[in-house]
Amino acid sequence: MYSFFLLCLMPLMYGLGYNLNTANEGVWLSGAAYCNKEGYPNMKLIGSATGFKYYETLYDKSTDLQGYTAVNSNSKQIAVVFRGSASISNWLDDAEVIQVPYQTFPECNCKVHTGFYKSAKNIYSQVYSSVRDILDVYPSYSVLVTGHSYGAAVAQLVAMELLSSKIASSVYNYGQPRIGNPAYAKFVNAKKLDLWRFTHHKDMVPHVPPITELNYYHSCREVYEDQNHALQMCSATEGEDPKCADQFALYQTDTTDHHIYLNHALECDASTV
Repeated sequence: MYSFFLLCLMPLMYGLGYNLNTANEGVWLSGAAYCNKEGYPNMKLIGSATGFKYYETLYDKSTDLQGYTAVNSNSKQIAVVFRGSASISNWLDDAEVIQVPYQTFPECNCKVHTGFYKSAKNIYSQVYSSVRDILDVYPSYSVLVTGHSYGAAVAQLVAMELLSSKIASSVYNYGQPRIGNPAYAKFVNAKKLDLWRFTHHKDMVPHVPPITELNYYHSCREVYEDQNHALQMCSATEGEDPKCADQFALYQTDTTDHHIYLNHALECDASTV
């Protein structure tokens, strides 16, 4: 427990707590990812994502993973955004729960979800190229990686890929499933990564894959949104906090809360015009 205490505090020392403006930007950007990818170049980002301008589409045909990069010249931010599950290919990737060795950082000696890791690795060359192109023009801009559901899992793994390429980022995720085993969670917590994982009331997705049966575990830091959309900072010492999402057993959860985060519907029409 003591080692987890030190490691889970790392994001606080690095990011000094989550930024609510960034959290709202991330959820609106993630909602827009559900638009048809052919429409990305012409979409107008609104609400909390106002100011971000589409830069490039990200797409991997084999997994049907899609997303986009965007730039906000006002806040000097680069956004890397991933769509959640929206097709049979995405759901098949969700179902690939057998763990494989995490090769991005071999020193981790840990394992991660096959489907999520495959998706992240397949899309990463596009992400790196897009982010690098923007940073070459705007070297002082910060990088935000964000996504919902399956897209949230990919976002965390892509942020780790960026870190391996010496590109720092902040990660704001919504309704993220578990990604790897306890060793992976501990390794992520030890990295200098400004990572915030939002959960909403009885959302089922943060409860899977299960801990006991399949040896999965969440990394820090969780921010819990209750039924009234009030936010609660969760444990600074544990990735699995029994006072936050884990107060509900898997059988008590449902999918209703999965589609609304920070009182915003994760869908194209609610996030763009």
